[in-house]
Amino acid sequence: MMSKAFVHVLFAGILLVTLAALPASAQPHIPKGDDYWVTPANGYTFFEFPAGEVESLCGTRPSSGWNHRVKLRGVPAPGSDYDTVVTRLDDAYFDPAGWATTRIQVSQLAFASMSPQSTPCGELNWTVGLFGVQPITYMKIQRRTAMGGIFYADISVRVELQATNARTGAYVGSLFYTRQLPDPANGTPWSLGTKDEFRAGMTESNNCVDVLREKLAVTDPESDHYYFISDMIAAGQCEKRTAS
Repeated sequence: MMSKAFVHVLFAGILLVTLAALPASAQPHIPKGDDYWVTPANGYTFFEFPAGEVESLCGTRPSSGWNHRVKLRGVPAPGSDYDTVVTRLDDAYFDPAGWATTRIQVSQLAFASMSPQSTPCGELNWTVGLFGVQPITYMKIQRRTAMGGIFYADISVRVELQATNARTGAYVGSLFYTRQLPDPANGTPWSLGTKDEFRAGMTESNNCVDVLREKLAVTDPESDHYYFISDMIAAGQCEKRTAS
């Protein structure tokens, strides 16, 4: 059994916006850089508190008579539309078999509750941010053609959920968790754009809607995190699958 510091996480639709370019070189590689994630306020991103932990903030007894689930929205970084950044820490060089590896680390994350939550500690607003040194995990990238392939990335993140009184704004307390955000077993497509930029979550046929559908199909419907590549769709880069 996992310790209470770990939360059951089912991660739907991990679709990333990546702006790094692939330079022309004798050994193809993907330069280190950042992947930008957008979390829409659609109710699919939520956090479910373990029994008794919110009550511990105000010294009251655990209660089952309230909804332990708080719905979250992304809080964009100033001057942007993204709320989460995952940094690729190394240049990823492809070996003769077409595989490359880079270390990855969550470098930015900001969420807030969509509305005040009624709890035994009163009406609370929640904010979510990074806490402490973030774990380093790995992204494995397979190049299947000259223009793209599949990547696998299991992400781990340490967060602080901070509660404030919804009426007065007074700080109530914080809870701390480590979350595991696994990639589906079949991985996620990537491809190169017209300027050789690395596009995680985009197929060679500019299809990211289909990628999202495939991820949702292998994820439990009670998933608690939903990322969306709104930039690509808004730019007309994401073509819908045509009926067969």
